[in-house]
Amino acid sequence: MSGRLILVWGGSGSGKSAWAERRLLSLAGREPGRAVYLATMSAGGEEARARIDRHRAMRAAHGAAAGRAFQTLERQTDIGSAEVLPGDFVLLEDLGNLLANEIWSPEGAGEGAVEHILAGIESLLERAAALVIVSGDVFGDGCAYDAATVDYIRKMGLLHRALAGRAEQVVEVVCGIAC
Repeated sequence: MSGRLILVWGGSGSGKSAWAERRLLSLAGREPGRAVYLATMSAGGEEARARIDRHRAMRAAHGAAAGRAFQTLERQTDIGSAEVLPGDFVLLEDLGNLLANEIWSPEGAGEGAVEHILAGIESLLERAAALVIVSGDVFGDGCAYDAATVDYIRKMGLLHRALAGRAEQVVEVVCGIAC
């Protein structure tokens, strides 16, 4: 089995997560697989906890509107080993957090982060009916950054390019509108 892959990206506050949740639930419809939310963010501070709480509430509302609930799996690294079952519909939130975790967390893949993430995504796609990946736009602000940040942005570009080449659909969300 090779699941469908959809890459959803946009700026902060663009509505990309809400669009991705609705898209995943529409793909799942009344199919037997679970709607799985694969969360990559760790609650490292007050702002992160507030963001996680907002996303939980949004997931619950979208799931209720679609007549199905998301099952949340938390994986800050090594997404390929997530407990995804054959036929599940998976939303990965978010690629940028996952990359940062893989690069800088002691449990992460370090310099092999890009390859490890891509292998994990392929592992998920072998089991999932569909995988919707949410990612932020880190490419267009034009600021000068330190070497570590430039390397992170470069790695995000490598991931986006590889995923866009594999995806059946790539969607940019601006002000809640898919482009």
